[in-house]
Amino acid sequence: MGDLCIIGKILGPYGLKGKVCVKPITDFVERFKKLKRVYIGDNPIEVEEHYVVSSFLRDDDVILQFRNVNDRTAAESFSGKFIYIPEEELVPLPEDSYYVHDLIGLKVCDVNGNKIGVITDVWLLPANDVYVVESKGKEILIPAISDVVKKVDLENKMVIIELMEGLID
Repeated sequence: MGDLCIIGKILGPYGLKGKVCVKPITDFVERFKKLKRVYIGDNPIEVEEHYVVSSFLRDDDVILQFRNVNDRTAAESFSGKFIYIPEEELVPLPEDSYYVHDLIGLKVCDVNGNKIGVITDVWLLPANDVYVVESKGKEILIPAISDVVKKVDLENKMVIIELMEGLID
């Protein structure tokens, strides 16, 4: 099994028969309908394998039932934990689209090769995504638009940007 990727956070129990309410952390909420096996834990290193026996979408959340979790008390023990799947089970993305976990930690340089900083977060906003870049103790917000982001090179762990006037002061 490769690296684990987060797809949701368990908010708490749902009902009395062991179901849990999950806040999806994915653009592909439909994936929850097909889940058979997940990994649950506070972080991707210390997880337990669980089998999904039923699932359904409810408003913006997902309701899951795990094998051998049959009452509210058992379901409460999952509250606040994250749901992970193996990276190889991720939905393939279209060209020039990237998973957030692939972008975090990438070095950001301008088109002249000058290092700007490192991506520490990605904000998924309605108009466009924004890369949060740690640079010399400051956060710089880089709009993920084609006028600014010229190349994302996952192999070399680098993003090349063209600085717009006023982007970095």
